[in-house]
Amino acid sequence: MQRYCLITANVTLQTSDSASTNFAPYNTRTALAIGGKMSAVTKLGARVRKKPVIKIIHNPLYKVIVKAQMATAAPPLGPNLGKRGINVANFCKDFNRTTSNIKPGTPLPIRVTIKPDRTYDLEICTPTSMWLLMHAAGIRRGATCPREEISGMITVKHIYEIAKIKAADKCLLGVPLKLICEQLIKTAHTIGLKVVRGNLDPVEYRKFLEERKVVVDRELKKIEEEKAAKVLRTTPTQ
Repeated sequence: MQRYCLITANVTLQTSDSASTNFAPYNTRTALAIGGKMSAVTKLGARVRKKPVIKIIHNPLYKVIVKAQMATAAPPLGPNLGKRGINVANFCKDFNRTTSNIKPGTPLPIRVTIKPDRTYDLEICTPTSMWLLMHAAGIRRGATCPREEISGMITVKHIYEIAKIKAADKCLLGVPLKLICEQLIKTAHTIGLKVVRGNLDPVEYRKFLEERKVVVDRELKKIEEEKAAKVLRTTPTQ
């Protein structure tokens, strides 16, 4: 007759000649099958396996654009700093205090390097090239079709002055000013800015901006209407 023994702690197996054999303690989940059969507990344990814990290692360098004096714990800043072990509230206070001498709302690219002890180094770069170009041209929105319309105008002198500002960024240290100017001109063209030589006539340009404002207001109104229509289509009817 086949005999089976489920090993828990110290188990004694009785043989046919009444001899006793002592077995060492085993894990309570382990089952010993005599006769080539496996117990139900063993089968269940073979199927059930704990999933390995995967530890996510985040990049210690975090880059994002934050508006001067307006850092908050809202996404994307808050969640990305929080999962890297940074106290978000203290970081926002530090950033807002550091940028207190900059016009509120100015978009500033920042680089946060997180150290193993959860401290960080904060590098605040100059405003984005696009913002500087649009600010110099006096416009609030670029062209929808840059190759077909002009959103504003700036002079070569504007390009040169902006290039001197951008040259202060660490990532552009050692880059010739001429190359920075060329890159700024390319960026200007992508948003419909026309780069002109010489000076702009202030009266004519003011008239141009007034006419352009009408076009921009019409575009923004159309965008809002499309958003509202989309919300109505996606809202379930009761």
